[in-house]
Amino acid sequence: MSTLTRRSILPSYRTLRSPDRYSDGPRAGKIIARKTGKITSRWQQYVLDVALERIDGPGSPFAYTTIDLIVGRRCGKTISLMGVPLFRGMNGPVDLGNGTIVPFGAAHTAQNLIKARQRFMKDLVEPLQASMSPAVWNAGHNLRSAIGDTSITFDPSVTGKDWRLTRASVIGVFAPTISAVRGDGLLHLGFDEILVFSQRRGLELMAAARPTLATMRGHGQIWRASNVTMMNDSRTWLYDIRERGRANVAADSRSGAAYFEFTIPDDADPADESVWWDNYPALGDGLLRPEELRADLAELGVGHFAAEYLGRWPGDVAFAQWTAITEADFEAARSIAPFPPDAPAVLGVEIDPFGRSSSIAAATADTVEVIDHRPGSDWVFDRLTELLKTGVSAIVVDDYGPGHDLAAKLADTPVVGDKLRPQRGPDVIAACYTFEAGLREGSLRWIASDYHERLRLAAAAAERTPGRAWQFERRVAVSQSPLMACVLARYVAQHDRPAPDSEIF
Repeated sequence: MSTLTRRSILPSYRTLRSPDRYSDGPRAGKIIARKTGKITSRWQQYVLDVALERIDGPGSPFAYTTIDLIVGRRCGKTISLMGVPLFRGMNGPVDLGNGTIVPFGAAHTAQNLIKARQRFMKDLVEPLQASMSPAVWNAGHNLRSAIGDTSITFDPSVTGKDWRLTRASVIGVFAPTISAVRGDGLLHLGFDEILVFSQRRGLELMAAARPTLATMRGHGQIWRASNVTMMNDSRTWLYDIRERGRANVAADSRSGAAYFEFTIPDDADPADESVWWDNYPALGDGLLRPEELRADLAELGVGHFAAEYLGRWPGDVAFAQWTAITEADFEAARSIAPFPPDAPAVLGVEIDPFGRSSSIAAATADTVEVIDHRPGSDWVFDRLTELLKTGVSAIVVDDYGPGHDLAAKLADTPVVGDKLRPQRGPDVIAACYTFEAGLREGSLRWIASDYHERLRLAAAAAERTPGRAWQFERRVAVSQSPLMACVLARYVAQHDRPAPDSEIF
């Protein structure tokens, strides 16, 4: 590694610093280091310096009310998400410039409430508590740590007896729901791991959150941060944020929204270690060693590694990679014959974990057909109740997967519940293996229906999870719902048998 020296790099796309503006960034970096023990790297400090620029000197409104950060996994984005509200909370109440002074309030959320609480406790509360004596902590801090009620209230000066009522700063954890982000009195709202939200969901969250911060006369900020995954196509919120952010950077916009993104050039080889040093900040910052990245590359494969670590966007079109299923085997299984008219059909249902689409497939022991495929999942339950009238023998859902809530709803529906066959971990693994084996051995055929091209795209983009007990990976650029619906339906059509009398209780 003689030619690769440790160095800190800046984001590939970044809003430029306006040197004529005052920024809270330097002060924020020092407070974060003192209170959490984490010294900001060059790129982290750059983000703070730009994002915390003020329009007209200290205490004036922020130049940017929205800050977006896209950076690879394990690079330290949490310093910004947790450090900024902590810094602002330490400054105490905020003067809105119109004679109104309000206590500082912030909310943090992530892909779900449990994940948000974990990051909040690990990256803010625990290091903050460790930075002071027990006496100081007890005198000026009030921690609520229940799953549904997690927050820290503190007096920045640790003086006075009425701080809990009038001057206290509050940083809390909220569920990523419209009602939660609509809370009054917030001056800071942080979104972590926004990669999981559909574009529609993201816009709904912003429609709820922005009016709240708009009353703060430019003193409120929304921070959104994430890495990239193989599922971030044009229908995800993160993709929409990227497009807007890159456009703002190209136009050299210096107000409203600040944007920072680490990614690799289109022609770069994700397996080339020199590309890592030039584009992945955790190496230069000393957070990871090259050998750790080599192990992750071998474990994840090039596609997932390039997206999640190096910020390479998968694009809108399926990769014609055919790695989990052989193209020749798949094409050989094609059939134009109709679905067997007298065979009792098993229906397989799969909901994409990121809300892109859902699929319903019909199967016998040796035949599968995708019979419905649409965006979202709101339509699935009603469609299933319609299909029950056609002589369906069973309905299959992965109960440990994204269809769990649907399975619970089906189980509570009298006309459906007795036909429900929820599948769990080992059965899903076996279903994936036997489906691929059926294609490889020529014992399975798929019918070229109106949705067969969706099935083909899913099969071409399919990947296996690591390990010997693999299943088809759902977190890829193309929704796997058509493929998994067929996999589940066919497995139950092969293995579902009436229980003997001795097992009926």
